[in-house]
Amino acid sequence: MKKSNVSSLSKLVKKFSQEDVILQMEKEYRSVASVNIPLEKIDDNSYVNKVIFSKKTVNLLGKSIKEKGFFNPLVVRPKGDRYELILGRKRYFGANNIKLAEVPAIIREVGDEEVLLMLLADVRDEREGNIVEMALICNALSQKYNYSQATLGKLSHQSRSQVTNIVRLLSLPERVLKEVMLGELTYGHARALLGLDKFEIEEAVNTIHHNKLSVRETEALVKRYHYEDGDYEKNIALITKSNARDVKIKPSSVSFEFDTNEEKEAFIEKYLSD
Repeated sequence: MKKSNVSSLSKLVKKFSQEDVILQMEKEYRSVASVNIPLEKIDDNSYVNKVIFSKKTVNLLGKSIKEKGFFNPLVVRPKGDRYELILGRKRYFGANNIKLAEVPAIIREVGDEEVLLMLLADVRDEREGNIVEMALICNALSQKYNYSQATLGKLSHQSRSQVTNIVRLLSLPERVLKEVMLGELTYGHARALLGLDKFEIEEAVNTIHHNKLSVRETEALVKRYHYEDGDYEKNIALITKSNARDVKIKPSSVSFEFDTNEEKEAFIEKYLSD
């Protein structure tokens, strides 16, 4: 990578890894006059247009806009004789829901890379997005601009392994991703399904809903697909007794994995301390 590119990336990472960078941008935008743009001339963002919202969410946003107007304008960029949405997707869909003719917007000339970083900062700070949106954005930055997992971790305030697991969600069937986006399955449920084949995932999802399984119970369910009955029963017994997230049984060893350091220390205190 050329030195100038490294310098440019460093500046972008420094800027967009800060907390509330989008909030700061919106404060700056308030000093800039917005313009009214015909809603039909604004296209959804091409990087995250797969992300959907529940009808209830869209209806509530539409009702709020109708009663109170726009607290913040949309942020868009010109695309030929049209505009592409950058920030404000929920407001955009809420405005569509009540069939507004025009919406207030700030127009910015922004390249694809910075658009992705703005989207990532927005979803990271839990403002208008969800975990599937973060997966799409991180994947695009990785594929299109060769962002490393470490860099994506800094930008998303996640560990490298968390970024890897988030992006891996995109390998799941559309049904699962849709349910995660709509809040019908949590990220924890979806992560537990990784590694199963499509038939197993379909079967597991049906069981999750039918039995209202927790994430921990889902992780236990998924293990059934990887163990012989005897090994499975031993594994689940150890998980239940130790309160571990996972237990790996090998011919000459057993390893325990915990969600938190506190759970690990409690296990050590209970079983290994005199």
